[in-house]
Amino acid sequence: MDQALKEYIASLKPEGFPDGNALVKEGMEMAKDIPWNKSRFLKEYGYESHLEYRKRNLADGKQTYQLLMGLSTLEEELEGIKKIDEFAKRTGFEVRSMQSIPSSLVGLAPEYWEGAPKPTSYMMEKEEDWIAHTDAAPVDICWQDWHLASPNNLNETRYALKAGTSRLGCFSTFTWDYPGYHDEKQRFSDMMRTMGILAAKKDEGMDCITYPEDGLPGYFMDIVSYVGYEMVEHYIIEDLCGARMSFSYGGLLSEILPRMSFALAMEKLYGTPDHPFVTYYNGSTNEQWDHDLEANYGLGASEMLIQSVINLKYNMPVVINPVSVTEAQRVPTLEELFNIVKCGIGAERKAKEWLSIIDFSKFEELRDLLIEQGSIFYHNVMEGFRESGVNVEDPLEMVMVLRHFDPAKFEQVFHPSMERYGYFVPYVPTVLGRETVEKEKEIVAELKEKGYENAVKGKKIICASADGHSYGLQLIDTVWREMNADVVNAGTNMEASFVLDLADEEDADVVIVSVHCGQSLDYAKLVAEISKKRNKKYNVVMGGVLNAMLPGYTEPVDVADLINEIGVFATNDFEKQINYIAEK
Repeated sequence: MDQALKEYIASLKPEGFPDGNALVKEGMEMAKDIPWNKSRFLKEYGYESHLEYRKRNLADGKQTYQLLMGLSTLEEELEGIKKIDEFAKRTGFEVRSMQSIPSSLVGLAPEYWEGAPKPTSYMMEKEEDWIAHTDAAPVDICWQDWHLASPNNLNETRYALKAGTSRLGCFSTFTWDYPGYHDEKQRFSDMMRTMGILAAKKDEGMDCITYPEDGLPGYFMDIVSYVGYEMVEHYIIEDLCGARMSFSYGGLLSEILPRMSFALAMEKLYGTPDHPFVTYYNGSTNEQWDHDLEANYGLGASEMLIQSVINLKYNMPVVINPVSVTEAQRVPTLEELFNIVKCGIGAERKAKEWLSIIDFSKFEELRDLLIEQGSIFYHNVMEGFRESGVNVEDPLEMVMVLRHFDPAKFEQVFHPSMERYGYFVPYVPTVLGRETVEKEKEIVAELKEKGYENAVKGKKIICASADGHSYGLQLIDTVWREMNADVVNAGTNMEASFVLDLADEEDADVVIVSVHCGQSLDYAKLVAEISKKRNKKYNVVMGGVLNAMLPGYTEPVDVADLINEIGVFATNDFEKQINYIAEK
């Protein structure tokens, strides 16, 4: 490893942070005063944990299904949980699991709420709100988004344990930022204490869940890198913190062969008969149509069929977590979620017939390749960190170095192809990475054909993502560079104030922001508010998912017109963006 890279990695080490192992021990002591209660679901059905429930279903030849649900108010969410129970009783379909998707504001202490963008989904404010979820009906509830790695993680962990969940996440989201909150030492010290709490509860059945696409792997171009990275997380969670790791994935991996081989690789690496490693398959979203939505049932059915087949073949009680046919367009209704589950249960009925037809050797060959090359990736990471002076025995230092490591650089530096070829070559390319590159080429070719190649030449453009999603940022960065603009890539998780600060520093002509998580309208309002305070006009373009939850609506609605009224130019039409920029 060259000296410059060693110095870069060493520069990522946190200064003045406490010892991570001591914090984990603090958390284990704290756990003695935090009860892990039995949920209504576990008490009424007689299971010790959600895992035992999954195993029983598989032994009976059935799959376990779970719904992702984040409605607009707490009252609607609790009513939705009751409707899941009613649906299961009415139809006989085994749906007794739900992952709660609340507002990102639950990850912040109340004093930070006012200045943060208001995303879609509902609020939880006090312990009773968590308990109300598990008391609403005999439905197992887990929490992942905005919990384990959030600034408010200690409180949320206490509440979730008292509510009776046996699954808590999401570890990988330590990469996420929270607008208005910047105390990393407090946030991640508390995260280590939380890891100690989960470690103390593992023998009772508590799992620490991670989800790669919501962390560093969400930026990766190769599934080999996913495997190697998850081996690093496993080392931190299990070897250093002593908690029990569970693994879920699927949103960005839609191609059947690598999608399922990835599960087999992780299960072979870390699964045991007592504790299977893979918790759930999330339905993919990156191939869904935003027109003729019913066609997306075909995508969902094909995924759920092969998931059922793989579960049966390899005796894996992995939960099927389907996404609605509207997932790529908007937050689904509960009825739409029930419809996709019914589609999956129909596909499941044919799963056993496919067992004798499918050639599983292709899955196993790719599984073994992923393990082989992923293990090299993991070894490269650990050796590279050691050579650079990172204390790989300290879980807090490991997390902080990973958090601040440039994701693209991380993948390329440690990827096994670097040693073999001297440059980065994906062995098993991710779909979204490849599709982003293809979309970039398509947009650039179309714009050049229309004569726009030099329309914004010399314009200085700041490109930023308002959240942790990187592919939209990669897209706009490439397109504007190809249009001969002078591009400054600000990175992901960029708050409005930071973006505008950078615009001032760089004397930029235009700022372009990619949005995803329903925060577009609030983000635009913050831009307008900051501009007014500074008595300065900024030229800001916004693209991506231009919707938000408005008062009186139970689903997100398109807010592009409202954003334009505020003074931010909102459109996904690159030709319109070029004409706007050319005038500035």
